[in-house]
Amino acid sequence: MRILLSLTENCNLRCGYCYYKKSHEERCAVMSDEVMEACLRYTLEKTIEFKQKLIAVTFFGGEPLLRFDAIRKGTAYLKDLVQRRRSELPDDFRLKFGVNTNGTLLNDEILEFFEKENFFIYLSLDGPASRHDISRRTVDGRGSFEAIAPFIPALVKMSAFPLSVTTRHNIAGLTDSVLWLKDQGFTQVQNLVDFDGHWTVDEMDALAVEYRKLAELWYNLKKEKSDFYIQIIQDHILYHVLNLKKKNCSCDILKGTIGFATNGNVFPCSRFISSKENAPYLLGNVLDKEDHVYDSPAAQEVYRFLETDKKECEGCGIMHRCSAHECGCTSFYTTGSVFGVSPEVCTHERILCSICDEFAAKLQREGKAEDVL
Repeated sequence: MRILLSLTENCNLRCGYCYYKKSHEERCAVMSDEVMEACLRYTLEKTIEFKQKLIAVTFFGGEPLLRFDAIRKGTAYLKDLVQRRRSELPDDFRLKFGVNTNGTLLNDEILEFFEKENFFIYLSLDGPASRHDISRRTVDGRGSFEAIAPFIPALVKMSAFPLSVTTRHNIAGLTDSVLWLKDQGFTQVQNLVDFDGHWTVDEMDALAVEYRKLAELWYNLKKEKSDFYIQIIQDHILYHVLNLKKKNCSCDILKGTIGFATNGNVFPCSRFISSKENAPYLLGNVLDKEDHVYDSPAAQEVYRFLETDKKECEGCGIMHRCSAHECGCTSFYTTGSVFGVSPEVCTHERILCSICDEFAAKLQREGKAEDVL
């Protein structure tokens, strides 16, 4: 069972692409120890009930390092809970911890704790300062790269996973930034896109140019037997070569992942998390006396999303590897519904799949497709 634990709605940055950018001033809720412990107890109970072999906790926000105290407490509390109920868990049960951070509040104490507890670190990093500071800025408008830079060697050593966001304002240099991340020693990168509803044809064309260069880079690295993982390219190629559905591979919405808001509200994945009453797709609250999370009306709607194809996508050859069709989070934040289809996301996926298919075909012609698998 994978959970996202939103320790605080506060953040020390004001990133231009942030999906909370219009509501930053309203976001001030902080998760109490009582709620955090209830979330962790609930997670363990469901893990035992569902006979699962894993609990993976990702501390989330806002910026979770604003609540490093809670990260320490939560880690110790869950480890103790698991130890006391170890006999109810499978012999091969695993407990994992992670954090999703912008990296600007790191220090030696925090890194030492993460290394000791074997944390997986998802790091918001767009590349070198020239690209990173375009979008990732402090409250008073300064770039944030300088605060992260001293810790990059330690983060590389700990196998941190950079999350890089492309917006309409930093398209140029995408491939160069991925190369820069590789040169620092990172072994993988996830490239995300800020779908803000305002992408123009010219901007999509410029992004296509960068994607072609990125796919060329990925192709050459694979020919060199490099293990560097460029997720946005490699995953689209894998889905194509192996005829896979994204929902079955990388979308854990409700099936294996739930998110907890600061007040204990439960949601099917990250983009839905909110401490507001009656928020969309609210499954329940861990403080409720009766548990209806997995059979709530919102849960039933998510199950329908997982089990059906969208009518708008009928006949589309890429729909099962397309975020507009397969990703509930993307559908929700771009259209307001898991059943919605964003024309912007659809256009993006058609461009990306076309380029990825071209390079997949090159590998197949050369008999090197096994290098991807």
